[in-house]
Amino acid sequence: INEPEVGGHWERSIGLHRTSDSYVVQSSATKQDAVLWFGPASALSTIYVPFVVNMEIPSSYRSGIQEVFSRTSAFWASCVIQNIANLKWKPMMEIVQTVQQNLERDSIQLVTELLDTTTNSQDLESKLTDNAAHVVETAWKLSDD
Repeated sequence: INEPEVGGHWERSIGLHRTSDSYVVQSSATKQDAVLWFGPASALSTIYVPFVVNMEIPSSYRSGIQEVFSRTSAFWASCVIQNIANLKWKPMMEIVQTVQQNLERDSIQLVTELLDTTTNSQDLESKLTDNAAHVVETAWKLSDD
């Protein structure tokens, strides 16, 4: 492969256990169509959730620090899932990835529908907030099961 050599630059994985968060920005020419897909904690166990520009971010995604455990935090839900998965990685991650894929697929469908049909920003924010709450609830259910 004819790649130029670049001294001093290294790729950095986002899948490290100590990752605090990761995100994907879906940009757009209009503010309302721009979406931030936010994943608290390590990308290995997080579930990416969509938020649009200027919306009020739910408290479950604004809280979560390593010093204080909280069952209301999306960050801690992801951390607990990863800690449990570490006990028996291969079979556990198959379950985790199925849940991730299902919830992220549902979120993609929701965003597509909302951006195509919703002109009311309050309605858009309300549905995305409900989706975020569902994701956190499902993540905690996964870790409890």
